[in-house]
Amino acid sequence: FSDLLETAPSLTYVCSPSPKDMSRPATQSSASKPKRGPGEAGKLYLAAYNFFQCAGWGYILFCTLQHLMHKRTFKGLWPAVACPTEIFQTLALLEVVHCLVGLVSSNAFLTLIQILSRLMVVWGILVPVPESQDQFGITMLLVAWCLAEITRYAFYGTTLYNSCPYLLAWCRYSFFLVLYPTGVSGEIVTMLYALPYIRKRALFTYSLPNQLNFSFDYYTFVILVIASYLPFFPQLFGHLLKQRKRFLSPSDDSKKK
Repeated sequence: FSDLLETAPSLTYVCSPSPKDMSRPATQSSASKPKRGPGEAGKLYLAAYNFFQCAGWGYILFCTLQHLMHKRTFKGLWPAVACPTEIFQTLALLEVVHCLVGLVSSNAFLTLIQILSRLMVVWGILVPVPESQDQFGITMLLVAWCLAEITRYAFYGTTLYNSCPYLLAWCRYSFFLVLYPTGVSGEIVTMLYALPYIRKRALFTYSLPNQLNFSFDYYTFVILVIASYLPFFPQLFGHLLKQRKRFLSPSDDSKKK
């Protein structure tokens, strides 16, 4: 899934700072119990990481739009952006490390799961199945990923120093209304398109009999991955709607006035 959960500097939606926490630096301690967070060096590193990722996804978006405008077709789009997409999407694994070492307060497991869903599409479908690269789903997922990541990383980078403009925060909590369904649809279409070729080549399939007495059918695995979108999409989209409502609704203090 793309941007399913808000994770603090990364993968995407469940663990990002709530609107009420946006004005508080990560190093602030609660009244009763100190919280882990980055020091000044950590904040500088996170800012550099977020803005580097923002620039990277901006470059991917530029290449995507340039190809679509000049070629007027999605065919050949993936080869034009494959290298930077593979680099910057794989680089997101650092966000799991950020969670584990306490630079951010997000859940490392949830962050890993969401990153792996993207890496599954990139390294498990698009790279080993060239035929999956020339279909309209690739345009959907690339544009959705780029716009989501640009706003997400810009949001996190500016929030680190309490300098996030309201417009950027609004975009962060509003663009998912279109980008999330679009990205998920593109991912599903891409995996569905790859299925016949995966089955024909027995890609990544390990059959019995063998010394390990173990079998793995990658074709079935991809089908299960696709099926997992059905129960998770409504729940996660509903979670995002609640986050958006909390951010855009008046504060409790303003309601009392």
